[in-house]
Amino acid sequence: MDASAKAVLRPALAGAGVLVASTLVWFVGPLIAIGGSVPLAGEPARWIAIAVLVALAAARAAWRSASAKRRNRRLMDGLVAGEAAAAAATPATAPGAKEVALIAKRFEQAVGVLRRSRIGGKKRSWLAALSGRPYVDELPWYIIIGAPGAGKTTALVNSGLEFPLATTVGEKVIRGVGGTRHCDWWFASDAVLIDTAGRYTTHDSDRAADRAAWLGFLALLARYRPRRPINGVLLTLSVSDLLSASPARRVAHAGELRERIEELHARLGIAFPVYVLVTKTDLLAGFMEFFADFDKDERAQVWGVTFPYETGASGEGPLPRLASDFAALEKRLNDCLIDQLDSER
Repeated sequence: MDASAKAVLRPALAGAGVLVASTLVWFVGPLIAIGGSVPLAGEPARWIAIAVLVALAAARAAWRSASAKRRNRRLMDGLVAGEAAAAAATPATAPGAKEVALIAKRFEQAVGVLRRSRIGGKKRSWLAALSGRPYVDELPWYIIIGAPGAGKTTALVNSGLEFPLATTVGEKVIRGVGGTRHCDWWFASDAVLIDTAGRYTTHDSDRAADRAAWLGFLALLARYRPRRPINGVLLTLSVSDLLSASPARRVAHAGELRERIEELHARLGIAFPVYVLVTKTDLLAGFMEFFADFDKDERAQVWGVTFPYETGASGEGPLPRLASDFAALEKRLNDCLIDQLDSER
């Protein structure tokens, strides 16, 4: 369930609970006797009891909202302070020193936007404060990794997600222009997505500097979001890279991706799902023509498989299933092909 749905469901359930409790007070209250007296026999007493229930529910909602606001402020202050401290503690001659300073500046700009705004674009009314959109620390956070030019940023642009802050402060504050140089923070209505530079994955620009910036960023997340630094990783693979690379290069790149995932596990100390996204499939011959007639709902369908988190009884991972699952995906396309050919007659 996404954050926006939870934000709507939570107050709805709370309101339903108050309604049920009030109904019980009104109809069952007169039937309850305590020491020979019936305290809720009269209507005024029942109205007072119901008012107390409503006041308690409102107070609890206000407390939750205030607590979330304090957590959000502490998170933002801590992240900025942590980046500044890391930049100050990094010697100017150390590998990645300039990179750390640039990330700190970038993050401080994003935090400044969050301090002036709310996810949703406007300041909360008193009602929205009780049941409105979540604060940033309540949203799931996802890291996006992949090689340079793998289409990470383009996938976000065309994801269909809502980025409400972009309408109030401009997209350049939320993300970079062109290729991602460091880390771009996308604040969507339902999640925070951290678009990392491709060289953080491959370490092919300046290995020492890229590695220092990458590991420093992971340390920052682990320190200031200790309960759940991230909720998942989106790993991008470009079709063009897969087709043009030699077998040896594909194996080497798979090793790089595996190393980044292992570093995430080790540095953050948590388990998380990994979503593999194959990008630039529109470059395949016939792709655009094949899917041109699909409507919005058909295009929104997922073409992929989900592997279980737990390993099988034999201790094997998901690889033994890959061949059969991939064959099933291929069959889905072949089944559509018959209809496509029929419509072109």
